[in-house]
Amino acid sequence: MARRNRKKSTPLKAIDNRTNRAIGIVRVSTAEQANEERYSIPHQKAHIAEECRRRGFELIHIFEFVQSGAKVLSRSTGEQEKILKFIEDNNISYVIVHELDRLARSMTDTLLFTDELAKRNVALVSVHDPVDTSTPQGIMQMQILAVFAEYFRKQLAGKVMGSMIERAREGKPLGKTPYGYTIGPQGFEVVPHEAEVVKKIFRLYVEQNLGMRGIAVELNRLGLRTRKGNQWSHSTVRDILENEVYTGCFLWDKDGLNISIENNHTPIINREIWEKAQTRRNTKNKLGGRAQNQNFLLSGLLKCGHCTDPEGNHVSMAGRTNRKGKYCYKYYRCNNYASKGTCQGHEYRADRLEKLVLEDIEMLIRNGPGMIVDRNIILEDGESIKQNLELYERRLAALDTALEKAAAAYEAGAYDLDFFRERKLKITAEQAELKKLIAETRARLNGCIPPEEIQRRVQVKMKAAVRLLQETDITRAKMYLQEIIDHILVKSEEDLTIFYRV
Repeated sequence: MARRNRKKSTPLKAIDNRTNRAIGIVRVSTAEQANEERYSIPHQKAHIAEECRRRGFELIHIFEFVQSGAKVLSRSTGEQEKILKFIEDNNISYVIVHELDRLARSMTDTLLFTDELAKRNVALVSVHDPVDTSTPQGIMQMQILAVFAEYFRKQLAGKVMGSMIERAREGKPLGKTPYGYTIGPQGFEVVPHEAEVVKKIFRLYVEQNLGMRGIAVELNRLGLRTRKGNQWSHSTVRDILENEVYTGCFLWDKDGLNISIENNHTPIINREIWEKAQTRRNTKNKLGGRAQNQNFLLSGLLKCGHCTDPEGNHVSMAGRTNRKGKYCYKYYRCNNYASKGTCQGHEYRADRLEKLVLEDIEMLIRNGPGMIVDRNIILEDGESIKQNLELYERRLAALDTALEKAAAAYEAGAYDLDFFRERKLKITAEQAELKKLIAETRARLNGCIPPEEIQRRVQVKMKAAVRLLQETDITRAKMYLQEIIDHILVKSEEDLTIFYRV
């Protein structure tokens, strides 16, 4: 029988890449420094230096603290972060203390700090305690300590989460304080000069049709700055427009727990302006964000008469600028042609399309609102009713989820029975109201608008048309134009179909 060659197994050895570089940590309280010689900083430093000499360690630095043990390793003071950063920046392998209670009075804090050191392959040595995590026995101690550290960490996390839930239940601020508010004894308090900026942002967005970048440009032009003193940007404006806190509503959604409290604090804007801003956001998203920021009168309104997407919708057109020498030409180009090169119509001169549209509007103004009945009309209620219906249905679905989360939170012990009952009652009441609104909205969508109501709306649109022809600022002109026109179907520079809103 052939003899098999067997490899001898070698015992696993702990790999230790530690250097001989060490730091010391010494601490006294004010009372200890005055009354106890063995606790004094010179006494502790002398013993740490002697321990380093005995072991052959290079003592790089000694951190000195004259404060309570609770503060040395507290995350709120930032001292622990400073120590850990120094360790990482200076390739430290050993932390030496005179006694363990010089680190902290709390064993929990000591265990958690020791765990942080172990993650960095740093040993903790106490001169007068049997603790040395650089030895095999110390490694075993570290494994035991790590179990306790993980337990205490979870305990602390649970307490923090419980505290956050209590604050959320009370409608008290959590996390970053929104621009426009500060935190007072009762929660959110309005900062007057910041609140004026918030109001201005909503006015520029709702009333003057400025986009988020346009609002940022205007705020910077006026010399206004964010709370940190920075210039405004598209994202900082967006964060304000999307934050419902400015209506006085408190919202908190964390790890499956959803809490909403109306009239929690003083609002900066009213609910009507908030709803208008969200409706406008939906409209702008539908028209296309890039189109809204272009310096073209018809951007966002034009649809290609030759191209459709897979769902059968006409493809949008976007403004383009071509420069030939000293001349600049503006065009509207089909997005299909721009991305795929597959469009029969390609592109059209902007000045010609805009001239045809403005001439048609002028004709309507000259000949009276009765002429609009001969045009293509889209009842804007139809679209807005659909949008409202979608919003109501989404909110109803969100409430169903919120009720499930509240039940799960109660079962997990995060909610007590009284709070769960109160939360359930509020959710079910809002669900009933939404179901009623959905039924009414569907009835309106299926019904028809009386002729006299259409005529009244035409009169309103004609006023917007007059303002459009008098407006020289393109941003405001686009706002008036979008009040009048839903979209324009383009087959050629002479063949346009305008769909008016009433």
